[in-house]
Amino acid sequence: MTVGGELAPRVNRARRTTLAAIPQADLTPPALAVLAAVPAWWARQVAAHGIDPEVASVWDAVYALPPFDPSVLTQVPERSDLLEATSEVLGNAYVRALEPKARADTGRHYTPALLAEAMWQQTLVTLGSDTNGLVLDPACGTGALLVPPLRTWLAASGCIQPELALSAVTSVIAGCDLDETAVWLGNVLLAAELLPLWARVPPERRRPLPAVLTIGDGLRRRAAKARVVIMNPPYGRVRLAPDERARWSHVVFGHANRYSLFMAGAVQQVAEEGGVVTALVPAGWLGGSYFQRLRTFLAERAPLVHVGFIGDRSGVFATDVLQQTLLATFATGARADRLVSCERIVIGEDQVQRRPVGAGRIPKPPDLPWLLPRDVTDTPLLEAAAAMPARLSDYGWVASTGPLVWNRHRPQLSRHPGTGSVKVIWAADLDGGRLHQDPARDDLRYCTIRHEKDERFLVLRSPAVLVQRTTAPEQARRLLGTELDRSMLERWGGRVVVENHVNVLTCTRPDSPLTPRLLMALYRSAVLDRLYRCLTGSVAVSAYELAALPLPEAETLDRWQRLDAEHLSGQIEACYAGVTR
Repeated sequence: MTVGGELAPRVNRARRTTLAAIPQADLTPPALAVLAAVPAWWARQVAAHGIDPEVASVWDAVYALPPFDPSVLTQVPERSDLLEATSEVLGNAYVRALEPKARADTGRHYTPALLAEAMWQQTLVTLGSDTNGLVLDPACGTGALLVPPLRTWLAASGCIQPELALSAVTSVIAGCDLDETAVWLGNVLLAAELLPLWARVPPERRRPLPAVLTIGDGLRRRAAKARVVIMNPPYGRVRLAPDERARWSHVVFGHANRYSLFMAGAVQQVAEEGGVVTALVPAGWLGGSYFQRLRTFLAERAPLVHVGFIGDRSGVFATDVLQQTLLATFATGARADRLVSCERIVIGEDQVQRRPVGAGRIPKPPDLPWLLPRDVTDTPLLEAAAAMPARLSDYGWVASTGPLVWNRHRPQLSRHPGTGSVKVIWAADLDGGRLHQDPARDDLRYCTIRHEKDERFLVLRSPAVLVQRTTAPEQARRLLGTELDRSMLERWGGRVVVENHVNVLTCTRPDSPLTPRLLMALYRSAVLDRLYRCLTGSVAVSAYELAALPLPEAETLDRWQRLDAEHLSGQIEACYAGVTR
């Protein structure tokens, strides 16, 4: 209630922490300058709705306490360019003002308003006409992803009495985050969306606007299930304590990534039937070996129903992201064998363009990489690949990662050969598709083999096919390799050590129909390179994903043995295009 025309003071006011208690890496002068603009920004928002800013200051009108003493903001110059900003722009300005290292360490990044709207529209397609229930963002930051669903709900609540609508909003929109400052700012920004309702409440009955965001761990299970989880979760590898690794053992294989934990946690936080999860995440989980358990879990609990591949990553993540990113929507209760609708999304300055590119299916078993079209031309390629049951292992090939990790073996590396030393093949030696000795790596050209364990673990003494593990986003090709045949191996000394930025493919079957020549012809083909891009969004080329690429049947390979290079190339293209010759 109000007293003398002013807002009644809030009860249970928590003690504010001091600025000294906030990590200095977070509240840097640029971040404080953004926060300093909030009181004046809020005053303009309330004045625009006919409410007296003196009565409804941001410190009293919103039921949310800042994690700092407000007087601190009077000591820094405000960002005057933000006074007329939208709530989305103001929230993004705070995130972008944080130190890059602080953002990178915690995996924080921001979502442009257009992309937030695109995520909500993609969610609505799966929800259909039934939009009832709680919408939750478990890594909400300043709440950008909750603005579109809040606006949708407000538009549908126009006939409800404003006081009833305001009291109901916390059962419709919720979010949490560990960044206390972001949560406070997000509560202010979302409260600004409620001002049209608040203005309709008689002044004597106005209460502080509700806070829909809370401080907390988004991976912690909630008492009540949400209808929708929508999120742009933190990403990056994270080391799990033993109890946490046990908790997530059903979705973690090897290294754990923050965003994969949030994907699994989101499924556990939505209704078991009719729940929807939409996430903006890197595309690496579609194919990487570390995500095989996650893929199985998702296929069983909340199958993928819609995916939008983002054509341009700029503006999506505030930190550098080498992987392709996508909007993925999952639905609990959906059939795992249904078609996955795929689109290409381009974020422009003032609009989002969506272009359907086809559909794919979750494979059986679902722990395999998921081949999905990135372009309309990929559909016949994926259809042909789906009919190919063979993989490298079926033809006696083994794919592994080069065993030499240079910083671990640095004392063994030298420029000149010595007793027991072996030449090292570096990734740079594969540039251009032929094996050569790159002068830039000659300072670490030889590795001393100290004992039998080194001989067993480090030394390659048989012919192989070598493929680079690391490529650049702008590179035209992902599959870059060369054949290390017997004569080339002898020129390098008869035995070599391969560093870990190179994949090593060796064949254990002398009679294998997939000869090194045929394998290299496949890897040099544009069509297999394209197929690889449909299998993963990562710029890294892993042995696991190479081993998962569909290959022609043995009879086809036998026919190819007799072809010259030109005719072989044409046959490969025709085979993966689904054309029989």
